[in-house]
Amino acid sequence: MLSSGLDHVATITADADRLIEFYRGVFEAEVLRDGPEFPGGPRMVILRIGPATELNVFEIDGNEEATKQTPMFGRGRIDHLGVRAADLDSFDEIRRR
Repeated sequence: MLSSGLDHVATITADADRLIEFYRGVFEAEVLRDGPEFPGGPRMVILRIGPATELNVFEIDGNEEATKQTPMFGRGRIDHLGVRAADLDSFDEIRRR
């Protein structure tokens, strides 16, 4: 197999601060970047959610796609992400949080 796993997933949000709070609070994710993708560009947040996996999140002024993301299974191209827990104890802690 040529791939070694998931590197990153990119998605759009209407509230990057809330998303950061969730991933940091539940998964202890690390914020690697939080700022414009390029000068004058949309906000781009890069979260490390695992040893070799990132979530790249864009908050784009005027983009209404994130508001169309409900209900579950009616969310467009990416419905959800399955994050693998490191072990059963970690899974239990994630569920508790």
